Amino acid sequence: MTDAAGVEARTPPSMSNQYDAIVIGAGLGGLTAAATLAKAGCRTLLIERNYGVGGAASTYKAGDVTIEASLHETTDPHSPTDPKHAALAALDVTDKVQWIAAGSIYDVRGGPIGPSFVLPTGISAARDALVDRFPSLRVGINDLLGDMERITTSIGTLSQHQGALSDPLLTIDALKDLGPAVTGWRRSLSQQLQRTLGDNEAAKCAIAANMLFWHDDPDGLWWILFALAQGGNIASGIRFVHGGSQRLSNALAKSMRGAGGQLLLRRTVTQILFDDSGAPVGVVHEGKQGGDPVEVRAPIVVSGVAPSIMASMLPAGTRERFMAPYASSPLSISLFTATFGMAQPPAHFGLGSYTTMLLPEWMRSLADYRRSADLLAAMPGEAMPPLAIANYSAIDSGLGGPPYTLSVIGVDRMANWHGLDAESYEAKRAAWKQAIIQSIDRTYPGFASAVETSVFNTAASINSYLGAPQGAVYGFAPLPPSTPIWHGPARTPRTAIDRLFLSSAYGGYGGYSGSIWSGATAARQALAALSVSKK
Repeated sequence: MTDAAGVEARTPPSMSNQYDAIVIGAGLGGLTAAATLAKAGCRTLLIERNYGVGGAASTYKAGDVTIEASLHETTDPHSPTDPKHAALAALDVTDKVQWIAAGSIYDVRGGPIGPSFVLPTGISAARDALVDRFPSLRVGINDLLGDMERITTSIGTLSQHQGALSDPLLTIDALKDLGPAVTGWRRSLSQQLQRTLGDNEAAKCAIAANMLFWHDDPDGLWWILFALAQGGNIASGIRFVHGGSQRLSNALAKSMRGAGGQLLLRRTVTQILFDDSGAPVGVVHEGKQGGDPVEVRAPIVVSGVAPSIMASMLPAGTRERFMAPYASSPLSISLFTATFGMAQPPAHFGLGSYTTMLLPEWMRSLADYRRSADLLAAMPGEAMPPLAIANYSAIDSGLGGPPYTLSVIGVDRMANWHGLDAESYEAKRAAWKQAIIQSIDRTYPGFASAVETSVFNTAASINSYLGAPQGAVYGFAPLPPSTPIWHGPARTPRTAIDRLFLSSAYGGYGGYSGSIWSGATAARQALAALSVSKK
């Protein structure tokens, strides 16, 4: 049995029992960490419980439809200030896949916006479009986009230098252009938009309609994170990996193997082993269905799984110390994804943009986003949640067609599906899938009759496949920090246990860029710890 990258899913006879580093989980963060460690000369073992690499960054087939599991958009890794830039360049992965430009950031309509508004790529173009739509807010729009541009450039530059916030010389140099980030370090998105756009909810939705790609509440979304992510989208444009995110995962796996790293599939880590001093010395892994325990040794352990799951692998005495920093950290939102195979390109029905945001008529403010997940607690009624539509046929996605792939994304929670038996779960899922089809058809007539195939994944699906607690797709919620800027970001791959690191969204701030950055940073921190341990 092999995965999509041609990796043999068994233990090679030559596999050693002793390594420099063991990485748990082959999502983007784990793949990046393992490849970075292997390229640095470490004997590295990557252990994955599933049949292939990628985790959320994967594609699969449902009938004739190619389904992108999660990647709908990311920023351009060719930009030197992109958080993924240094990590992928160092692994020689950037140009191993094609990054397809997706055009405008989105076409948003409905809710406070009303008629269609297109947010274009490029800071100047975005400024012109926003000012043209909201001329009375010219000053506030200029201030908002100016701050976003400076934050994107400055923090993007900082992200390329791991020691920037601990090295005074690097910090002073990097903070010269970081005035807006310093003054707004603890602000929420709501606070920043109120300062610049006042009570104009249409303008707020125009600049933040795609908020569900990070959070569902502008009061709880860190302004700096939004500025970095959306600023990167606008400045360099959004990208999609040609052929789907599986190709990026495969490229990272190939980089790791090319550097001598080893990959073990269909094995689940059940224990992290420690010596008498409390330092990790290896792991125990078993078959996917349990049994056949195997012990492998390494002084460094890097984990791509959620901290709460990782804690179950630790000895009781270590568990509390490990979990203490995360005790007050709420989990991120979850999402549902309805993927449709269309008989005709969606452009035939007016869906010409790659990303379209449909805001329901009941929305009167950006803050109403926080109500969207609650709607899925019941069977569908007249009120629909805000929807993000990814139309892969609008670009050279490489996903093929006909049937043409289109995904609809919205906010969800595990609680919406809790306590349902299999029959009730399927009935509710089918009802919501049909309600989404009819909702889109009302705006784009003919859509419903063109749907040939459909797959609906919920927060419960994410929890089951990815092992994500509560279906959290972005790790911890991206709340504003409570500490000053010189303390640095609250999230770090470093844990309370020496030589134990996180290589996932939980060690950063979610999304593809955050996971890759976290994996690369975890590897750098692990290499430093390994160097110290060998002295």
